[in-house]
Amino acid sequence: MDTAEYNLIISLALIPVVFMLQLWVKNRRSHRRNETGQQEFDSMGAMLLSTLIEGVAIIGSLLLIIWIMGGIARYLFPMMFNAQ
Repeated sequence: MDTAEYNLIISLALIPVVFMLQLWVKNRRSHRRNETGQQEFDSMGAMLLSTLIEGVAIIGSLLLIIWIMGGIARYLFPMMFNAQ
């Protein structure tokens, strides 16, 4: 099941996941903003936990983008990756 077509299908299916992760983080950040544009947190622990979770989500979505681009490139250029 490690064919170029399989990788392409999985890559295309993960594109909405990347967009949803990016939008989720953007919405969380915009809901925390006050009138002056600064983010407000209930406590230092909430800030640290929120920053950690959002950071992992952003890094995960960036890694997914790299994986998606690799799947598409493997489908478009099979000779470069020695694919069958």
